[in-house]
Amino acid sequence: MNLEFIELDLDWPSELSLFDLKNFILSKLSEYGEPLRWAITSVTTHPEKKIQVISVEVVLIINQDQGKSIISELN
Repeated sequence: MNLEFIELDLDWPSELSLFDLKNFILSKLSEYGEPLRWAITSVTTHPEKKIQVISVEVVLIINQDQGKSIISELN
């Protein structure tokens, strides 16, 4: 088992309410491993594309065989 720090940018779907945002972020993070700690570091609005982008920093608990695939995805 390893701890891994990553930074992600997630598109915030316009139909997703603020109350559902936590579950949305956690579901996206679980694709990479088990979130230990995470934080939203910024929200950027792109009016021309009508989207908001959420920047997230996260510490993940990763199994040994999972870690290699995650690092290659992020690079």
